[in-house]
Amino acid sequence: MSVTPSSPTRDGSPALALVRRRPITSFFVLAYAVTWLCWLPVVLTGASVFDPDTFAPNPAILPGIAIGVTGTAIFMIWATEGREGLRRYRERLLTWRVGIQWWAVAILLLPVGGMVVATLLGASDTLLALTPSALVLYPAAYFAHFFFGPLFEESGWRGFALPRMQYRFGPARGSLYLGLLWSAWHFFLYVPTWFSAGDVGAGVQALVIFTVLTTSMTFLFTWLSNHTGASLLLVILLHGSVDGTQTYMQRLGDQGVISPEATALADGLGLLIWAVIVMIVLLLATRGKLGYAAYRDTPEEARDLDPVTAAAGRGRHAGRHEGTSTGSSA
Repeated sequence: MSVTPSSPTRDGSPALALVRRRPITSFFVLAYAVTWLCWLPVVLTGASVFDPDTFAPNPAILPGIAIGVTGTAIFMIWATEGREGLRRYRERLLTWRVGIQWWAVAILLLPVGGMVVATLLGASDTLLALTPSALVLYPAAYFAHFFFGPLFEESGWRGFALPRMQYRFGPARGSLYLGLLWSAWHFFLYVPTWFSAGDVGAGVQALVIFTVLTTSMTFLFTWLSNHTGASLLLVILLHGSVDGTQTYMQRLGDQGVISPEATALADGLGLLIWAVIVMIVLLLATRGKLGYAAYRDTPEEARDLDPVTAAAGRGRHAGRHEGTSTGSSA
């Protein structure tokens, strides 16, 4: 495929030259470093990550997400692609004409599937969460999370990292790597909470469940992104549907609308099982391609890649393979 460089801002700085040479590695190093530095006061003071009454995230963690992930993504796009890259980034945030089925995938697939699995596991009252009287609580629960993980995380993970990682590694392997890195980014904040009770077994179990859940969901994010022209709006809504529904189920449980068992299963094991099922089905049904053909070699992909990443993956694309890249850019 032919990729035209977008004339990123030129600067003689060795640091910027390194960033342009190693865009993927630079993004993750900066995102981790800036986020964890911003989160350091929260971790050192032992502040709660979520409000025990409303289950909303602690506002103190927002700067780490907004600056660490979105801020890093914007800087990386500017450094590697210049103004044209930033224009494309804004365009992706507003891409909404994608077909009603993709809106349904983004908003309903994971929450409803997790509830159904929880019901099948024995929490028969889980589906009470879908009654009109209960759903009036959903908007507040959804927006309690929206400006944390959904908006500011997705601007980085799917906004900057995904196009480059699937172009270099292929959609399946790129999604696996991105899922693991996305999971690990949370550990600095979550691990102290998971192990705070001194129960190492419970802490390890929470870590493993979170990693498997987050990594499994990443394959769905990739599939959705590939079929929507890399719409950031749709993946933000998908992320919001997960975080918002978890808070929603916790609030319903707190108010006695559903049982504690229903809350625990819908937010935990039910969602985990459903995410793994969706991942397996997508990998089998698409033979590991996750809809990449719908996005690959389009003007959209060309505009989402910096010249260095595109050059590193050109050999693989010339052969029309989904396998590993021949390039060395990381």
